[in-house]
Amino acid sequence: MSDTYIDTCGDPTESEGDKKPPVGGPKVRCRFVPQKFRNLKGHWQSCLRPRPSVAEKPICMKPKWQTLRHNGPCFPADHERLPEDVKFYYDNCPVELTEQAEEVATFYAKLMKTAFVQMRDFNQNFFNEFRSCLSEEQRLYITCFELCNFSDISQYLECQRENEKERIAEENKLYGYCLVDGESRRITQFRISRPGLCCPRHGFSTTMGTIRPRVLPEDVVINCDESEEPPAPPCGHLWAAVVHDRTVRWVYAWHDIVTGCMHHAYPRNESSRRSRPPRRDVLDTARRLQQHLQTIRDEYENLLSSWNWLVRQRSVALYCIDRLAMSCDAEEVPAETTVCGLCVQNIKLCPKLGGQRNVLQLLAGNRDCRQREYKRSSVPAEIFYNLSVFVSSKQPEELVFEELTTETLNEHLDFLMDGLTSSVFRICNASRLLENRLVKIPLSATLCEQLTAYNKALKAVHMNCGFRHRRIDPLPALKRPCLIPRNRAAEQRKLRLIRLQTKPLVEATFYYLDPRITISWCLRRDIPLSSIYLNYSMRKKLFWATQCTTQYFAF
Repeated sequence: MSDTYIDTCGDPTESEGDKKPPVGGPKVRCRFVPQKFRNLKGHWQSCLRPRPSVAEKPICMKPKWQTLRHNGPCFPADHERLPEDVKFYYDNCPVELTEQAEEVATFYAKLMKTAFVQMRDFNQNFFNEFRSCLSEEQRLYITCFELCNFSDISQYLECQRENEKERIAEENKLYGYCLVDGESRRITQFRISRPGLCCPRHGFSTTMGTIRPRVLPEDVVINCDESEEPPAPPCGHLWAAVVHDRTVRWVYAWHDIVTGCMHHAYPRNESSRRSRPPRRDVLDTARRLQQHLQTIRDEYENLLSSWNWLVRQRSVALYCIDRLAMSCDAEEVPAETTVCGLCVQNIKLCPKLGGQRNVLQLLAGNRDCRQREYKRSSVPAEIFYNLSVFVSSKQPEELVFEELTTETLNEHLDFLMDGLTSSVFRICNASRLLENRLVKIPLSATLCEQLTAYNKALKAVHMNCGFRHRRIDPLPALKRPCLIPRNRAAEQRKLRLIRLQTKPLVEATFYYLDPRITISWCLRRDIPLSSIYLNYSMRKKLFWATQCTTQYFAF
């Protein structure tokens, strides 16, 4: 059977008197639209009406701060020559290196206890860089990497690390904080990256083992208040630029020569969800949302075919908040992943992908300035159809929901229920999913089996309700577990492996789950809380939950 196409730009059966004025953009055609969703009488209203271009439409950015004061970034110390008794050896003979070659040798000596030194390509790239820093005579003499010995330098650097703790504490007080509107806030990344060797995080990289050059003040852009004196650059240097942009939150930025990206340092928002777990009143609001959740869903599902353009976009946005766990607040997640900040270039619609139909892919930029998929979901046909119409005839940098703003969407959420936000939606859906998964764990299961099932439940919650999927490797499956002896040592090793996976899962879901669900489950199963929340700082933040939760708690 051939695919059915629905023309949303005009009805050929309309008379000349009923004909609507022409609208901008080419005709929009969408596949796989069920008959019940085809609004044949007023489908012309679903077409994109003319809107001003990006150049014609002024963008009003609200100021993020009024006063900003800081001491600038913290640069790594310059290289100091090694003592005379610390030497680099080649073929068991000491070699006097130049200052530049000696600094590159320390880069490799710092990584002697890592797995990178076992990689052939890493060593080959480093040796090529190292030989380029040698003098011409030394370059003719040093030709084999296997004869190089950096152990003496590595031992010296290991001893020097103990002496750096006091200096690091002083730098934290001087550079680690800034004043935003008179309030002291911690800066997230105030240290400039040290020069060293490129070490890939995962797998293989063509730049592994090459030198990551030193970032100079000439590469740094300072953002500060025009009424304040800008921080002084290091002696003998100048800043790349000093700007006074109140519409951005970053305090300074620098250019990474290796990746070509700009790194930004932001003041940490102490009232944001990233700095603390959700408050008890927010959790109680999420519990109260369960009574109205089905009513809210029925309402926005009925308005998905509304003739009002604003109402239709708002209904699709509510679906994204409810079912896709998207956020409204740009302080919680990057602006490009919020509902109101979602651009055409951050969304991809596939009629058929991986055996599923109507697949929605959400994309975001990563550290390498390339688009990366962070959520994929199969959506209903009506949602897919509306999104197809929203993104058609738009430029990549235009907004998908151009009629919505964060303020109007939050006002509508509060109208639906007092205290309702996108965070409450995520907490409610994630907590319900976790509680339903934990109920299915049998009581006769061992401690290892219960913790493994808990990890699977957390992973399911993270995949469904998380807005950023962390890379969490699965545990290696044990072959023929019936033949494994049930001794204490084997059980302890297995528990240790399970807890290694529990920690990143708990950290990834810590800010959108009700901790009382986990605490009551541990009380019912006689599981120590330290097996779930391994960090003492986490247990300290949840002290209030441990005092008010019993084994009979239900979300």
